[in-house]
This record gives sequence, structure tokens and C-alpha cells, in this order.
Amino acid sequence: MSLWTHVFIFAATGFLIYLGIFYGVPKLINKGIPSLYAFFGFLWTPVMLLFPLALCLFVFFEGGEITLNSIAERFRFNPIQGKDWLWVIAAVLVTVISDQLLEPVGKYFAKKKALAPPTYLPAPFNPLKKMSIPPRDFFGVKLRGNWKLLLVFIPLHLLAMFTEEFMWRGYLLPLQESFFGGWAWVFNGLLWAWAVHAVLKWHFIGMVPGMLMAPLIAQYTQSTWASFIVHAVPNSMLWILLLLGVLGSQSEASDHPDSY
Repeated sequence: MSLWTHVFIFAATGFLIYLGIFYGVPKLINKGIPSLYAFFGFLWTPVMLLFPLALCLFVFFEGGEITLNSIAERFRFNPIQGKDWLWVIAAVLVTVISDQLLEPVGKYFAKKKALAPPTYLPAPFNPLKKMSIPPRDFFGVKLRGNWKLLLVFIPLHLLAMFTEEFMWRGYLLPLQESFFGGWAWVFNGLLWAWAVHAVLKWHFIGMVPGMLMAPLIAQYTQSTWASFIVHAVPNSMLWILLLLGVLGSQSEASDHPDSY
């Protein structure tokens, strides 16, 4: 597989997400589709397709077998060993801290017309909007007492992140190592940041440290589980915010949450 094919897979995924978030979601909202369904539908559908695509590439281009052992070996689902856990924890901390430290940079660029987020996008995705703590709603859906939202959102979010790691780190990173050796993580991480996440164009600087951590730790540990943890743990901060909203506060006792 040529490097251009790698670039195409990253870029095509990012292009579909970008079109969906900036053009598809507003059209669906105008037709009465709740923004929650529209946004995550366009965000996660291209990502979910990465799983069958990676399996097809494995089978038809490499002659791989669809067995748990062969998939685990080829996609590097290796256990995290000993001191490697310390590196995983360090990568998680770097991801979280760098994202917070560089948040003002994203906010600055979000004010530029060419890099601005779509107007419908709420906090915490939109750096120009503030989220109350605990949050009262999420994409227009009331949170207090809405356990159904949380129970559906978290597994789907986990699945989306797993499919990304399955393709980017499990399938493509080992191939990229044959081209770039020890620096493959840089190629992988920059494409993940600037191609797949082009939709977060106002965050094009702030996202880079975190986006480099996942491929770096995957290559260092030779474990896709390691990069999945580095990917998932920082994103789980959103679950905590949603949980706070679902639990609500005493001042919100009179609210009547919408159903999901």
C-alpha cells in the first residue's frame, strides 16, 4: 500500500466528517431533526466505517484471516506490559494538560471567520460558548435525570474511538513504520490531527500535542490498547460533565428533562 493511499484514507474520513458537520447538520436541523442526532450521526458514521474497511484491507490486500488470534496479532492488540503503564499514564496527562493549556489558542482562532466553529455547536465543543456546571442540556436535550442519554452515548463514543484506533494505530501505523521507522508516529499523528480532525480547524495548533501522544505510545509499546487508553481517557472528561448534568443540582429540581 502506497503512502498516498494512507493519506487518502485519513483525508477521505476527515472530508466526510467536515462536510457533515458544517453542511449536513444545519440542513437536518432546518428539517426538524434534533441537533444531537444530526451531529453525532455525521460525526460517527464515517468513523464507524473504518472498522469494516480495515478488516477488508487486511483480508483482501494481505490475505489475513478473520480470527481473533490473527486480528489481535496483526492489529497489535498486545497486553500493556509493566512499566509501559507509566508511559501510558504520562501520555494521558500530556494530552489532558496540553489541551487545557492551549485552549486559549483555540479560542483565539475560533474568532477568525475562516476558522470559526458552526454556530449551532454548543459548549464544550465550541470554545466561544460557556457550559454551566453542572450542564443543563446537551445539544438541546435536557440532562437532569436523563440516564438513557448517558447509557447510549458512552458505549457509542467508546465504539467510535475503538474503530479509530483499529484503523489508525492497529492497521496503518505498522505499515507506516516500514516507511518512516521510528518517526512513523509523527506522520500518523499529524494526519490524524490535520486531516481527520480538520473539522476542528480552530483547534489546529492546540490539538497537535494530544494527537501525537496516541500514535507515539502505540509505537513505543507496540500495543493498540495503549493508544486506545490515551485516546479514550481524556475524552471521558465529557462523560463526567454529562453525568454531573444527569445528576443535576438542587436548584434544578423543578426541571422536567426531555427524553432522549
